[in-house]
Amino acid sequence: MDAIRKYPWYEIVEGDDLAQGDILLDCYAVRVAPDTLPSGFSTTLRAEIEQVDAIVISQSCDLVNDKINDVLLCAHFDLSKVMEVDPSLKSKLKQILNGQVYRHTLLPRSDFSECPMGIRIVDFNYVFMLPKQVVRRFAAAQGKRLRLCPPYREHLSQAFARFFMRVGLPQQIELPE
Repeated sequence: MDAIRKYPWYEIVEGDDLAQGDILLDCYAVRVAPDTLPSGFSTTLRAEIEQVDAIVISQSCDLVNDKINDVLLCAHFDLSKVMEVDPSLKSKLKQILNGQVYRHTLLPRSDFSECPMGIRIVDFNYVFMLPKQVVRRFAAAQGKRLRLCPPYREHLSQAFARFFMRVGLPQQIELPE
């Protein structure tokens, strides 16, 4: 119980300041439609806009020091709803929790009455960027929201890095028998 008080997973924040680990609910993910560029180059693109729950992946130091213009975000989903759609996920939860399934990581539920949230599964394969000023306005409009606390936000960053640093080799090393 002492560790929970000393090292809470979340804090509640308000306003337009951004940090790695900020949780934004019903955020807009804007993506170029896959059928937009069938052949040749076109200056007209068709976009698809989807509302997803997102978590800020960009480094806090880059956000605070105006080193970036766009914010990197990943989608996260309510674990119970995902398991309704994909019951086989239940057998992988321990592996995800132990960092053995690189595409996903888990976030615990929030018991804050102002910002309740169930257990979440972050999908590092669902990555998108939005202009920083858009994300700041969106964050401010959310009112109270959750932010991951250290060391959990660094754990999130490390899990994201593990997903993207994977290297698939064309052939494996043959070991002597």
